[in-house]
Amino acid sequence: MTGKLYRLQRHAGGVAGLQIATDDAPHVGDAALDALGDAVAEIQRDPSVRALVLEGGDRHFCSGATRDTLMDADAPRAIARLMGGFPRLLLSLEIPTLALLSGHALGGGLMLGLWCDVATLAEESLYGANFLALGFTPGMGSTVLLEELFGAPLARDMLLTGRVLKGRDIKAAGVPISHAVVPRREARAHTYALAQDMALAPPTTMAVFRSHLAARRRAQLDRAIADELAMHTEVFAHAETRAHILESYPALSDETEPA
Repeated sequence: MTGKLYRLQRHAGGVAGLQIATDDAPHVGDAALDALGDAVAEIQRDPSVRALVLEGGDRHFCSGATRDTLMDADAPRAIARLMGGFPRLLLSLEIPTLALLSGHALGGGLMLGLWCDVATLAEESLYGANFLALGFTPGMGSTVLLEELFGAPLARDMLLTGRVLKGRDIKAAGVPISHAVVPRREARAHTYALAQDMALAPPTTMAVFRSHLAARRRAQLDRAIADELAMHTEVFAHAETRAHILESYPALSDETEPA
């Protein structure tokens, strides 16, 4: 892990960055949620911060919840608390949020990035909502968020099969988020340039507009989390769910290396 993990880093032009995961520890749990809460509180006290960039590792942006969370005695509520907590914190800010998804983003990790206002994806990296492939129903608002950003047909494909897509395939698909896919070597500069552009807006004007957008997305998130909690409650009552998670979750392999 690097010294940047969980620490708000100030950059030029009123932009701050927060590293939420690393290549060695790509999953997020209570520590990451607490860190994001601390960063949000720090930003709210500091008017010089006008945009936030959420980062992960170089190869892995984020791979969602830890296996411990999924094996919790009350996994459905643990998942809902954790996976609902991240986007709610992001949506509580009055500044724009951007996600630098230059590395692989899977499951809740992809959703974490997509709940930011803007996300940058890399042509070479892998993206997927692989919940069913890991043995449980989708979460973190993916049941509404994927359809918005990937279009209904592709979103259903991703959710029902659990397959992952290269960024270049998402770009070729011509879906709403296709414009956000760039070569991996350009992703960081592209994201921070966008953040600096957004930070130029008058703070009060941005706060009013950002709050309006966030309220609409928060209502969307709350409905999705409620539906997803109901599904999780049902499927986690079956022993086969936990058995499948133990068998398949997660194994970082050469198959998840950018190419």
